Parts: sequence; structure tokens; C-alpha cells
Amino acid sequence: MSSRRRFLRALGLGALGVPAAGALSAQSVPEALLPPGLQPLPRTGAPGVTPGAAPAPRLPLVKPPRLRPGGLIGLVAPAGHLDREGQVEDTQRELEALGFRSRPGRHALARHGYLAGTDQQRAEDLMAMFLDDDVDAILALRGGWGCARLLPLLDYDAIRAHPKPLVGYSDITALLLAIYARSGLVTFHGPVGRSTWSAQTVESFKQVLVRGGELYLSPVPPDGFGGRRDGYQPIRPGIADGPLVGGNLSVVSSLAGTPYLPSFAGHVVFFEEVREDIYRIDRMITQLRLAGLFDEAAAIVFGQCRSCSADEVPGDGLAWLLRDHFGDGAHPAWTGAPIGHVSPVHTLPIGVPFFTDAALGTLVMQEPAVA
Repeated sequence: MSSRRRFLRALGLGALGVPAAGALSAQSVPEALLPPGLQPLPRTGAPGVTPGAAPAPRLPLVKPPRLRPGGLIGLVAPAGHLDREGQVEDTQRELEALGFRSRPGRHALARHGYLAGTDQQRAEDLMAMFLDDDVDAILALRGGWGCARLLPLLDYDAIRAHPKPLVGYSDITALLLAIYARSGLVTFHGPVGRSTWSAQTVESFKQVLVRGGELYLSPVPPDGFGGRRDGYQPIRPGIADGPLVGGNLSVVSSLAGTPYLPSFAGHVVFFEEVREDIYRIDRMITQLRLAGLFDEAAAIVFGQCRSCSADEVPGDGLAWLLRDHFGDGAHPAWTGAPIGHVSPVHTLPIGVPFFTDAALGTLVMQEPAVA
């Protein structure tokens, strides 16, 4: 074994010099004690932020202006590439039928491997939409993977100075959470351009973004607002309120230990997932628990886990897993919220106060999300 590898192992580092949680780092070792030829590891991450730092402190909340009828919606592809130009045109027709104008970003149809253009191209499109005063809201065309790669390239001060709704879900979770964490702007976990724009999806979108109304999700929804409630179960009864935060579990767990994940303290935390085995969901929740992210959360709400496999667990494997993690915890928890890769897709504002009653399965928005 080389002297470098032995030294890294003694420090609790991997072969590439990546520190384990809580391990001594080479930066903290005096150079005089380093073996010959081994230099201190360079620091990485956001300027002024130590890798593995605690979640970003909560900034003063900024609500974007409401989306006016006939407003211009900017279309961006910050993650996976689109297969054909017709997918953009289909989204534009859907939005036109809803009474909105739309304009795709310059690189919306670009391709870089499985991504919709290079990181720089995708970040440029997103920033251009925020900085363009003619654009009233921004809608992601699709998810996939790639949004986290953009986070160091965004200007969060400029985004805060030009607030407007950013809407999407799945991999778009990375953008929604990072922008909320680093700018304080309310973002919106809602449909993407390629979503099925059902009547309930449209109603929720307009209720939150256009009318500036509040959202009420319940097992017995008024006026059809709640959508379907697959697998609703209380995990730990109780009531709580706090700003809403969350999104796709895989994406959230991938942001742990970075300066782009907001603190969960005092928040109602929600998750959704798709096509994951139960052991992988367990692993992701465990990672977040070990990072201490749930310690001061107000409540835990799990939405839909579409096409998730739990063959090795009799009965409802997800409910069993959540009870195992949160059943004896300090905060209310429940599963089966109508959130996820299902229809309808509700528009949920990140950062706006919500009330939840785990015994009833209610999730109630407490104030408008737009100014």
C-alpha cells in the first residue's frame, strides 16, 4: 500500500481524498506532518462555504408577483434532454389553451449526452429567464437528472432581486430547494411542461399562482382539490405547522451536506419518490436522519411512491418503513399525500407556512404564496 493511501486511510479518507463525515481532513494537518509529496487537499464547494457545512440558514422570505392571465411563461430544460421539437410545441399549446403566452429558452432543444445542453447552457437559460423583465414565470419542461450540476453556476442574489415563480418537480427539486435556501425566494413544486395538464392540475396551478389563493389537501377534498389518496396512513398522530419544504427524496438526499439544502428545522417536510426499492428508500431516509436533518422538523409528510417495490416486506412496505423511522419520533408523520409522479400534480409553494394534521391526513396552506 502506498504511503499516500495509508495516510488517507488513517485520516478516514477514501482513495480520492474525499473526507468521511466527521473525519479529520488533510487541511487541518500541519504541512510539516504530511508525508513527502502529499499536499493539503484543496477546498471545494461554494465560496466561503466549507464542504459538509450545515444547511443554509433561513433567509427572509421573498414572494414572487402573482402570474397574471396572459402572462409570459419562460420554458427551460435544466435537466434531461427533450426528444424532439414537438415536445416544446405541445407544452406551448397547452399553456396557450390555459390563457398564457410562452417562450422557450435559447438552449431548450440542445443536447449534451443525456442532458439538455451543457451545464453552462442550461444555467444561462435559467438565469436569462429570471433576468428578463418580460418573463412572468418559469416552467421546467421536464425532469430527469442534471439540475444539481447547475447550482454553483446560479447567481442567487440576482434571482432574489428578480423574483418570479419557478415551477417543476422530480429533479427540479434541486433548483427549488437551492433557490429557496440561497435566496429566500418561494419556489413551486408543481407540474412540468410534459405533465398531463388535467383539470385538477390546472385548477391547483391557477389557484396558487394566478388567484393567489390557498391550497387544501385532504382525504375528503372539497371541490375535488385533494386528488386521489393512495395509501393514506397516519404514522404518528399530531398537528404541526411551519414552512413547507421537500420534494423528490432521491434528489433531497443527494443534496445533504451541501450548502444548497435548506434547514428542515421548524418546517413541514414532504417527500415523494418513483421506481425505487424499499431498501433504497430506507437508505436515503437513513442518510438524512444521520445528518440530523429531521431533528427539529415540525412534521414529516410522505406523498406517493409510484412503482416502488417492497416485495420483501409483507403488506404496505412504505408505511412499515416510515413507522420504523418516525413512529416513535417527536413530530407528526403520515403517508399517502397526493404528491408525486401522479396526476393531478398540485402546485405546492416551498417556504410558505402549512398546517398538517397527521391523524386526518390534511395539508393546509396558511397564506398566499405570491405577492
